[in-house]
Amino acid sequence: MEEKKQTFSISDESVYQKILDLLLNDPSIDASKIIVEVNDGVAILRGGIDTEAEKLRSEELAKSVEGVKSVENNLHIDIGLAHALSSLAAHIQGDIIKDDEEDEDENKKK
Repeated sequence: MEEKKQTFSISDESVYQKILDLLLNDPSIDASKIIVEVNDGVAILRGGIDTEAEKLRSEELAKSVEGVKSVENNLHIDIGLAHALSSLAAHIQGDIIKDDEEDEDENKKK
């Protein structure tokens, strides 16, 4: 009697739900802007996010789900609030350093 191996494929719907749950429950990701699709085990991530770290973490989570064969990470980084605040902070820090250097130069002249 020949033994047959049964293979069970996980449905795209199940994979989709698992990816979505992981994204929604990860505090480092704003999943509200991420669109997830799953077609024949290929997870497709689309939408805008704030940072490269979010993009990489989203892909990592999707790849970790059983039944995912590959991930197409089409997420793009929006130049939104996080980028604007980060840029503003860098400019302020640069201005402070510049002012401190100017003050030191004036004190040396005295």
